Amino acid sequence: MKYPVGTRSALVLILCSSLLVWGRTKSDAKPQPNPAHKHHSLAATPDTVQWGWLDPKEPPKLTIDSGDTVSVETLMHSLDQVHPGVPMEKLVELRKQNDGGGPHSITGPIYVSGAEPGDTLEIHILKIVPKADGFNFNLPGKEFPTVGLLASEFPEGFVRYYKLDLTKMQTEFKPGIVLNLAPFPGTLAVGVDPDEPPQKAGPPIHDAKGRTSTLRPWKNGSNMDLNELQAGSTLYVPVFLKGGLIWIGDAHCRQGNGEVNLTALECAYKEIEIQPVVRKDLKIEWPRAETKDNWIFTGFDEDLNQAMRIAVQQTVNWLSTQKIVPMSREEAYALTSMAGDCRVTEVVDIRKGVHCMIPKSIFVAEKRRARAKNTH
Repeated sequence: MKYPVGTRSALVLILCSSLLVWGRTKSDAKPQPNPAHKHHSLAATPDTVQWGWLDPKEPPKLTIDSGDTVSVETLMHSLDQVHPGVPMEKLVELRKQNDGGGPHSITGPIYVSGAEPGDTLEIHILKIVPKADGFNFNLPGKEFPTVGLLASEFPEGFVRYYKLDLTKMQTEFKPGIVLNLAPFPGTLAVGVDPDEPPQKAGPPIHDAKGRTSTLRPWKNGSNMDLNELQAGSTLYVPVFLKGGLIWIGDAHCRQGNGEVNLTALECAYKEIEIQPVVRKDLKIEWPRAETKDNWIFTGFDEDLNQAMRIAVQQTVNWLSTQKIVPMSREEAYALTSMAGDCRVTEVVDIRKGVHCMIPKSIFVAEKRRARAKNTH
């Protein structure tokens, strides 16, 4: 299987750097993705796509082995009922029709053989190929006064549809403003956490059928809206249910940190290719991510300050246990303050998100080791 050169190079960097990163030495290196593993495809059909709810009883639509690759198709919001030409009145109707659930169309679940509660799924995002349409909207503040950061200032709501130039990977916001596309899945979830706490605000997390709304992000990922999860990145997420149970949806083609009006440049994917790897050796509490440039740690809570606290705690915990350059917890706290870049992930999913990024470039000892290896 061939990947774009940039994506392949980024993935190789991530895999190599991870040997020491997640608290191990070379003698305890993680399993490497094997090109001989199988490739699967999961199309978006009425049987494989759910609207706004994660159901732990939903039968798996695909079973794969650790290290297999999967190309997944996704739909636009509300089972593709949101498409160019749909007016605001219909968007409001769809929101009310699925009351309590998210607007997201999610494809899955994918069962990963061998994944057990307490494990970690390491999900490599290898490739993203969008479809040609996108949209952005904020709902009427007069009907949804808490949906969107400035909802009360926009009582009528607003929707606009966009054609995506998939050759240039751009879209025209309006004449004179062009946006580069930067696609990533807004929702990348595993099976729900049985111990997820009850809601502090907004509609109930669970419905009468025992399903969990996709509105809120949590320890199982879900609606994180983390715009760093582009092709070439890796998500690490704790497993709560046997088989992991991976869902993908809420396709974004671009999003600013915060996602302040409610939506990103929402779109759908012809294909998002992932490679899940079961990690028995890695135990984490919250999702974390990795790109070629950064290690990323997340926190989610209804209180933005608490979300920040969680993200910083996860960052400090990792820095004080990694083996690239060992350091005390006090040093880790100081380094996070001096070099960490903590950003507001989103403020519109009831549970707000913060992600803290530690640049790989500051670890010069790792660069020296790499240079020394290349000279022998």
